[in-house]
Amino acid sequence: MRAARRFFAPGVVVLLAIMATLEVSTSLEENQSFDEHVHLASGYAYWKAGAYWCNPEHPALIKLLAAVPLLFLNLTLVSESPAWKVRSAPDVGVEFLYYNSLPADRILETARVPLMVLALAFGAAMAWWVRRRFGQTAALAALAFYCLDPNLIAHSRYVTDDVALAGFFFLASVAWAEYLATSKERYLVAASLLCALAAVTKYSGLVLLPIFAVLYAIRWWQTPRGFSLRRAVADAASIGAAILVTILVVYWPDTLRCLRGGPGALASHAYLAGIGIVARMNSVGHDNYLLGRLSTHGWWYYFPVAFAVKSTVASLAAVAVMLTAVVGWWRHSGAPGRWQRLREAPFLWYGLSVPPMLFFGACVASTINIGIRYILPVYLFLYVAASVALVNLPWRFARVLLAALLVIQAAECLSIYPHYLAFFNVLAGGPANGPRYLVDSNIDWGQDVKKLARWLKSRGTDRVYLRYFGSDRMWNEGLKTATVPGTEERAARENVDGFVAVSVTNLMGVDIRGTYLSIDTPVEVRVSQLMGDQPPEHEYAWLRQMTPVAKVGYSIYVYDLRKPHSNAPGP
Repeated sequence: MRAARRFFAPGVVVLLAIMATLEVSTSLEENQSFDEHVHLASGYAYWKAGAYWCNPEHPALIKLLAAVPLLFLNLTLVSESPAWKVRSAPDVGVEFLYYNSLPADRILETARVPLMVLALAFGAAMAWWVRRRFGQTAALAALAFYCLDPNLIAHSRYVTDDVALAGFFFLASVAWAEYLATSKERYLVAASLLCALAAVTKYSGLVLLPIFAVLYAIRWWQTPRGFSLRRAVADAASIGAAILVTILVVYWPDTLRCLRGGPGALASHAYLAGIGIVARMNSVGHDNYLLGRLSTHGWWYYFPVAFAVKSTVASLAAVAVMLTAVVGWWRHSGAPGRWQRLREAPFLWYGLSVPPMLFFGACVASTINIGIRYILPVYLFLYVAASVALVNLPWRFARVLLAALLVIQAAECLSIYPHYLAFFNVLAGGPANGPRYLVDSNIDWGQDVKKLARWLKSRGTDRVYLRYFGSDRMWNEGLKTATVPGTEERAARENVDGFVAVSVTNLMGVDIRGTYLSIDTPVEVRVSQLMGDQPPEHEYAWLRQMTPVAKVGYSIYVYDLRKPHSNAPGP
């Protein structure tokens, strides 16, 4: 036993080192994803100017964290520019990242470091808790699943809030479960703080509040005497106070502005304004794509499909293992004793099962269907539950199965390197088949222009006809571009002479006019503009009939339309 214990710390270090290596090496090969310039400029503006009007639809914590190392660089925030004066966050982001005193790549990679470190810290915290409660074998297995998950690796490298929410959500849930199981005050403090951090990381972190209430009700059902209404009110007050104080501190400049403006000014607080924007976006709808179809209000089955095609085969097998174990337990329990056994079940298992199910349900109800990243918290619970179950199940080959799943997870992780954002499992046909199911941040977030530039350079050109879904500046990557003509532009199509590159999101008919429609656009106009007189997928139907010569990073499709007499390989 002592010898086995000696392997735990080195095992954690090795697994986290593998994840860090994969994060850093692949991050260096990619340019900014769709929104990173906005998040970076916003975080820097919060620190330097208290300008919380910038990008309020995302809470401030992660943007502030990403901007911390930028405070030590000689950067400029152009607060007198036209973009700043009209409060255009995307344009402010472009100015900050691409027209600053340092190259955009250095700014971007510097800001990504804190988010990578945070993802590693979540992995370490998860392993520590699982070891403490379920043993080191389960802890190392859960950490291995976590560190080798392509989706978690992909999103942990960007200046976004998705992996951060996953970590805070998981830790807050297990801390709350620990508190309800042991009644120790330190877990209440931890759960309150972690819930507050989730709330200022992403607005979906507020889903923890009803989840906490459901867990409290389950614990009351198990032991009514220890969980009175009075205690529920006191615990709720503790959590509410933690969230309120955290919001006031994280948004302190804007909080101070509101306090100086009197009680009426509190309604304009940036955090509340952001909630209003997200609520309106969810009501108005978003441009969504699934299985070749477009919609402004999504589909209830979007996230089930996304989970099925974007999860690793090992993850899907883990779900099957958990369902088999539950069904077996239920079938072998006598009917009269089933509910009693549920009532007597270890409460920590409720802590591992209820939060991911309710969170997944909340995502299914959303009209914003643009990425697997929205349900990343589910994976942490799944990996812990599956690891613990396979270590402890009385099945003859349970541990062999666990080892096999870890080998499969590692193989899937290595198979997609270095294109982690584009991961689709082999059952779905792999990343080359991904656009049949999903686009946007599931495969194409504007991250592969650097790879496109290298591909073109290897063929002796820096010129390309380009239709790009993203925010990078082509001159920053050394490219000279021309516009890709649409299907109706027959004369322009005949004159194309060179390589043509189109982001797969555009190729599949999404965002054909260069940017997502504004949430300020009326619903009927949004639908009309999205669908138009002809299906938007016809915009590049003339290209979709051809076979691309390359799929750069699986997100940019390249077609060779050089004319036979052409001396130059580009436009």
